[in-house]
Amino acid sequence: MTETTAAQPRIAWAIHIFTASGILAGFFGLLSALDGSPRASLLWMMVAMIIDGLDGPIARKYDVSTVLPMIDGHVMDLVIDYVTCVVAPAFFIHEFHLLPAKFDIVGTGLILLTSLYLFSYTHIQTEDCYFNGFPAMWNLVVNILFVTQSRPVVNAVVVVLLSVLTIVPLKFIHPIRVRDFRKITIPVLVIWIGAMIYLTWILDDRLAGCTESCLPIGARAAQGIVYLGTIWIVGVGVWRTFAGRRDTHTRAATA
Repeated sequence: MTETTAAQPRIAWAIHIFTASGILAGFFGLLSALDGSPRASLLWMMVAMIIDGLDGPIARKYDVSTVLPMIDGHVMDLVIDYVTCVVAPAFFIHEFHLLPAKFDIVGTGLILLTSLYLFSYTHIQTEDCYFNGFPAMWNLVVNILFVTQSRPVVNAVVVVLLSVLTIVPLKFIHPIRVRDFRKITIPVLVIWIGAMIYLTWILDDRLAGCTESCLPIGARAAQGIVYLGTIWIVGVGVWRTFAGRRDTHTRAATA
């Protein structure tokens, strides 16, 4: 056995451990919410999201599923994602009263149930690597709602709309795997996440709930970046949804 061959299982195990560390980030996110710290909770959820974004490409590069066929990395990833992308954000919404009081249980219930549907859906990704419906990335949604300081009524509308879009075949971009506009999307994603991290950090107990006029100029600019980044990420998926339908109709007409 060569040294390279012997190292492969160790690399594969290291990648699985890296993936598994996401569940710890999600757990710390829950603990931080229980401790009343929205900043720490959101940052831990951001850590979990970054781990989730990196582990897949690394695992494919080292062909982990072939090296360790007894460990199903896809199942592990789904379990972790349900905690970090769904349970932790739903608890954050409940704990920090992001929804109207009378709608709180209904809203969090919608998040949990529609996400279960999505996680068990076998066609969650399309052939062109888009998500087939809203991919239950509620960790990003709660971060956006918090840093933009949107009102509970607005948040309720967002929760209902995205819950419906979970089961509607509107495409949502996978920023890493989708090739369309990748040279634009990757820089937008980096700047977008950077703006959210900045806002999450400064919107402590002193600024949380502050109206737009009392926020620093830098914070207002960062909020604008968050809005624009969200429009781009959602807009590419909307474009691909209707562009794909036109392509299908064109192929059918010329067949």
